[in-house]
Amino acid sequence: MSKRTTQKRKAKRTNSRESLKTTVHHLQKVLAVNARLNSTLEIGELLTVIMNTAAKVMSAKVASLMLLDETRQELIFKIALGSKGNDLVEKFRVKLGEGIAGSVALSGKPLIVNEARKDRRFAKRFDQATGFLTKALICVPMRAKGKLIGVLEAINPIGRAKFLSGDLKLFEIFADQAALAIENARLHAETVKQEKTRQELKIAQEIQQNFLPDLNKNRFGIDIAAKNIPARQVSGDFYDVVNLDNSKTGIVIGDVSGKGVPAALYMVRAISEYRFLAPRLQTPASLLSALNNVLAKDSPRGMFVTLLYMIADLEKKTLTYTSAGHHPILKVSAASGKVESLANTGGPPVGLVEGSPYSENTVAINPQDVFITYTDGVIEARNKAGVEYSLERLAKAVNKKLPRASNYTSEILHDWEVFTQGAEQHDDTTVLAVKI
Repeated sequence: MSKRTTQKRKAKRTNSRESLKTTVHHLQKVLAVNARLNSTLEIGELLTVIMNTAAKVMSAKVASLMLLDETRQELIFKIALGSKGNDLVEKFRVKLGEGIAGSVALSGKPLIVNEARKDRRFAKRFDQATGFLTKALICVPMRAKGKLIGVLEAINPIGRAKFLSGDLKLFEIFADQAALAIENARLHAETVKQEKTRQELKIAQEIQQNFLPDLNKNRFGIDIAAKNIPARQVSGDFYDVVNLDNSKTGIVIGDVSGKGVPAALYMVRAISEYRFLAPRLQTPASLLSALNNVLAKDSPRGMFVTLLYMIADLEKKTLTYTSAGHHPILKVSAASGKVESLANTGGPPVGLVEGSPYSENTVAINPQDVFITYTDGVIEARNKAGVEYSLERLAKAVNKKLPRASNYTSEILHDWEVFTQGAEQHDDTTVLAVKI
């Protein structure tokens, strides 16, 4: 064996050992930063940690991280504010294919650019905006579950003029870890958001249920029953009963536009205002006028309430009522057994325009007469074939003599449930019955 051959083999073994040392050193770096990347689940703080750690791992002056906006197909670079970087402010947006970062995002392939200003893909506007001078950079895609979520860059190596091809593997391994940490942080944030929403719904539901009266425990001199079935956990429908004096009882049923928490909160406000005004205003028209003016002053945009307000006067044997864009009352006559729809006197929904006028109507009442009120969710409910329940079907469901108001609400909801079985409930559903 010649001396030259021996020297070549020694050199090869030396290079192999050096390569192994470099690989081991890189793996040690990766293992060392893994705990750091998993030290926080706050996305703002995590992105700051990733950028700072990437610069250290790659022995670069700075690092940048750009996340993909899937909707607009753009990369977003944000700068961190505060000591922990919890607050992120958007600084730049980069179209896919624009600059080195955009090219890597579009192709999905890493790049080393050691003479950035000579590369036609280099976007100078970022250096011009920041005053930073980019000389050399290495850029790798970030993927989570096989999908691109962004790109990571290390800029201007320290102690050397350029990045080497061997740096790519280390940076790609680091980017994979960073992407996993970001995905975990996002999942955590979504879990926290869902839990927060669940708690808000639970609180709203408890508040709402506390506002709706328990008609089984109250005595109003007349038989009243009501049932509310929310389309979601909370409802925009409501009802209430107030004793006005020894012979008069005020009864209201309402339906707030929308569903969910906003509708439930608006419902709480509407019912609170109603309870304040009802004892002070002895006619339905005056109450609706006052309630409308109060709610219209600072009503959330687009929100309003349809409602029906009745005053049953047992001494005069009358029912006086007015409607704010609500469905008409169904009367089941004790004398004739007929079901009729009462004239829908009133005005527009409350909370829309201040100063809206309201009119009222009065009908005679007899012992055993029944008055049925309801919200959209009853008559506008659809079955699997898309057919509406309808006012006509509701009238047929109550066209019978039953002993209690609660029997009427149960009869209606049983028929409604049979009709809508298998179909999704799209609206809050409330029915209220008054039996004299």
